[in-house]
Amino acid sequence: MMAQPLLRREQAVCGFQFFDATLLLVRSGTLTLDIGATQQLLDAPLTLLAVAQHTRADVRKTPGGEERVFRSTFLALPPEVILEFYKQYESEAALSSPLSSTQRLDLDTQLADTLDYCVRGMLAAQVSDREQRHRLVGLLLALAERGCVFPRPSVLQIGDRLKGLLSPAPQRRWTTAMAAQELAMSEATLRRRLASENLRFETLLLDIRMHHAMTLLQTTAWSIPQIAEASGYQASSRFASRFRERFGCPPSRAR
Repeated sequence: MMAQPLLRREQAVCGFQFFDATLLLVRSGTLTLDIGATQQLLDAPLTLLAVAQHTRADVRKTPGGEERVFRSTFLALPPEVILEFYKQYESEAALSSPLSSTQRLDLDTQLADTLDYCVRGMLAAQVSDREQRHRLVGLLLALAERGCVFPRPSVLQIGDRLKGLLSPAPQRRWTTAMAAQELAMSEATLRRRLASENLRFETLLLDIRMHHAMTLLQTTAWSIPQIAEASGYQASSRFASRFRERFGCPPSRAR
């Protein structure tokens, strides 16, 4: 998943969860990530930040530059892509220790070209999923050659499988029973396996919907009612309440 947020006012979000391994590039303005033990500040388009899966951080986005806007590229790398990288390039991956939270990299010309190749593919309808996965694996190889390797996912955990099911359709009226049926297991088994990973269906669904809403707010000109509906809420007031609870501000302040 890729997003390219554009903000004209400062935004701060507490406890933002990176569901997938992620690459961040700030093109205008300043991005601050506070993960407790360390703080990362990005304010130049020549620095790339890698963030490990499941990292939680307090995030602040501040407009800057001549246009006084915040503009960035957010590229999420799903577990199956990272598994494919390890399958093809295990020896290259073994040369560096997997990152535990975040890692900064200089965006040299070759790495910038490789990243841009992936971004263009995601924006082009004619690029197949197979070709896009090939491009992403190539990007992971370029990162590994610069000493940045994401941890190998052991197997796709039930939380990852559920996220993969819910994320493409956050607008659906999901229930645990519906999700369990899609995943070919009983509702009780799904809840039990989620509990073993310290997850709850309702919490994961809410996080997915709120992150989807935030992406739409920062990358589209859709109205609040349109975004509410696309995020699984028929009532804009209920959506706004949930959004404020999650991010500490109303939806109208997030763009």
